[in-house]
Amino acid sequence: MKSRRGGLRLTLLALISCAFVTASAQTKKEFRYTVGPKASIIVVNRFGPVSVRPSGNNQVIATATLHSAKAQIEDTHNPSRVELRTQLLQNATPQEGAVDYDLQVPADALVNVHSATGTLSARGMQGEVTLVGEAGPVIVKDTSNGHVHVKTLNGSVTLTNLSNGNVDVTSIGGDVNLNAVTGPSVNISTGSGKIVYVGDFGANGTYSLSNHSGDIDVTIPQNASVDITARSVLGSVQNDFPLAQKAQPSSFAGGGGNQGRSFAGTSNSGSSSIQLRSFSGKIRLKKQ
Repeated sequence: MKSRRGGLRLTLLALISCAFVTASAQTKKEFRYTVGPKASIIVVNRFGPVSVRPSGNNQVIATATLHSAKAQIEDTHNPSRVELRTQLLQNATPQEGAVDYDLQVPADALVNVHSATGTLSARGMQGEVTLVGEAGPVIVKDTSNGHVHVKTLNGSVTLTNLSNGNVDVTSIGGDVNLNAVTGPSVNISTGSGKIVYVGDFGANGTYSLSNHSGDIDVTIPQNASVDITARSVLGSVQNDFPLAQKAQPSSFAGGGGNQGRSFAGTSNSGSSSIQLRSFSGKIRLKKQ
């Protein structure tokens, strides 16, 4: 019994010691800059998340948490440009080279963030936002009047409450979820990922949702004003929304008479143009 208790104590002490070493290895650094209107803010990270939010003034406040001494931060700055780059020492593992960035920037800043792993997120921005990742998820919400660019390999993309701005999303295999995303131009393209859109598409916009093998699910309210065309070359289409049918585009011809693989129609005045395209995935339009 005593030996068992002694073993438990040693295990507990080892865990506490490990936690202490891990915590002590982390270092926080803060960078502060004053910038002019529409300044460029660039972050290039290898491992770890990057989050961006408004500072409420002309200040850039960047807090970086370094997980080991094998990661260093190189910064360059002037009133129109701030750049932070993670530099790794030789043989740094992903855990050793991880840096977590939290950025507060002017709302009209031009943000450009790259990270291979870790979540990339931006909220409340009004300028141009570019987020480029590989496996980590990308989250953008509560933005307006700007241009949102997202590129991933297989990381998921979630866009929520984006208005009055252009949106471009490209992913090889990541799912893309859009909720209340409206703007003059919205282009979503993914290879094997699923695309889900929930919202009313706004007015006078052009939307293109396309993939190769994933499904496309679109849910819109009955008062939505849309002009929709949908086609899946080898998959199926399902329309559960009351559309006024219209002639299908000539590009749909030659489908071999396969019914149920395309549809076209309008609702209300059809002020926004919607194109849904998949090669082998299922397309479904539903009423909210």
